[in-house]
Amino acid sequence: MVFNSYLFAGFAVVLFAVYFLNFGWRTKKLFLLLMSYVFYAAWNAPYLLLILLSTVVDFVSGYRIAKAISVRQKRFWLIISLIGNLGVLSYFKYGDFLLQGFVGLVSLVGITYEPAPWTILLPVGISFYTFQTLSYTIDIYRGRTRPTRSFLDFALFVTFFPQLVAGPIVRARFFLPQLIKPPVVTVERFGWGMTLVLVGLFEKVAIADGLMAPVVDRVFAVPGTLPSQTVILAALAFGVQIFCDFAGYSLIAIGIAMMMGFSLPENFRAPFSAIGMQDFWQRWHISMSSWFRDYLYAPLRGKNASFAYKLAAQLFTMTIIGLWHGAGVTFVLWGFLNGLVIVIEILLQNTIGGWRIWKTRLATMVFSLTTLVIAMLLVIVFRSQNFQQVRDMFASFVVPPQTDLYLSLTDKILVLVCSVTLFSIHRAMRGRRFEDMVRALPVWCRVAMGGGMVAMIGLMGGNGHDSFIYFQF
Repeated sequence: MVFNSYLFAGFAVVLFAVYFLNFGWRTKKLFLLLMSYVFYAAWNAPYLLLILLSTVVDFVSGYRIAKAISVRQKRFWLIISLIGNLGVLSYFKYGDFLLQGFVGLVSLVGITYEPAPWTILLPVGISFYTFQTLSYTIDIYRGRTRPTRSFLDFALFVTFFPQLVAGPIVRARFFLPQLIKPPVVTVERFGWGMTLVLVGLFEKVAIADGLMAPVVDRVFAVPGTLPSQTVILAALAFGVQIFCDFAGYSLIAIGIAMMMGFSLPENFRAPFSAIGMQDFWQRWHISMSSWFRDYLYAPLRGKNASFAYKLAAQLFTMTIIGLWHGAGVTFVLWGFLNGLVIVIEILLQNTIGGWRIWKTRLATMVFSLTTLVIAMLLVIVFRSQNFQQVRDMFASFVVPPQTDLYLSLTDKILVLVCSVTLFSIHRAMRGRRFEDMVRALPVWCRVAMGGGMVAMIGLMGGNGHDSFIYFQF
């Protein structure tokens, strides 16, 4: 069940119709939990057992960690949580990747091993809910939060449907307090939630699926080197597509939660206005990047580590972020390259960061454009199907094309207009809240934009209900 489907529309009607009836808060929470299970079961009902397993393991582990009287006992239950969650994640998401790696390794010593084809289906959203529950037990172990006594509240925290399969990744200390008493739903916040849902659907249905996806799919389906202009346009198109796809999902999730009185964390903050890749990752998929910062990079870096060790920790963390996105060489390479660029940035800042020219308006503009170019080049690695395609795409800038695939004038105009518009909006939003920008517009302008988005959604929605890109992660 995806947000941009008629099935979900019916689901939402039933959900809100019952949710706003005059039931007790505990009854409403039970209803939300049941509907969250129904939402997930629409993909693959048996995989609900994995969510239940993760819920039980971490609820018990969190309780035991808090009650433990020794560090050894605390560590034991933390390890139980880590093994239970990361073990399941590794098997379902990285089993085939590890198996193929083993086959390649033994082939180096002359052993031929041909395993049966890997047919295990990847559970939707497993990376998201696994990291969400892990943050609960780790925070209890660190003394940053206390375990909840309510299994119902914890189960709803794990499976809350708006952000269950593609985030934002929510911390227990942020969400569990919202379940103590009934949230207050005001007309104003309900209306703003609907606005976020509308904008998210517009980004997903009209821009990502309707305008950009056909261009991206057509270019990346062709093997060999291509005309350089085609590669550039495809990179721009995919940059717009993946942002509108994922940021669109996040806006819908945040909006639906807001319409029920809940708050979810911001997941994107005008990333294409970033100045440097460090800034980019503080603006892109914020809930995921902050998770890795707090639970992987910070422990690796330590308090008294050398400068070189901190750089190595940064590079390793970004590589693991790449692996988190997918079990493939291209994702690992993409994460490593992101980390490498960040390391270079840190070295430059330490070398010439004190120069006055570094902080001028011209320098800021140059760094912002450079960041945008780097981000667009890196999405080529992210989107490529294999390492050979990565090589072909980048070779297209320096060698004659093997395939003369040129985009039509209409496609070129669409890609350029969408890219320039999105990048300009992000530049204008840098340092500003989206809600403040919208409220600053005249009423007639907001009405006209809303009507235009509804029309575009209706026009483009007939092309099919494509799953969100981040569902595969």
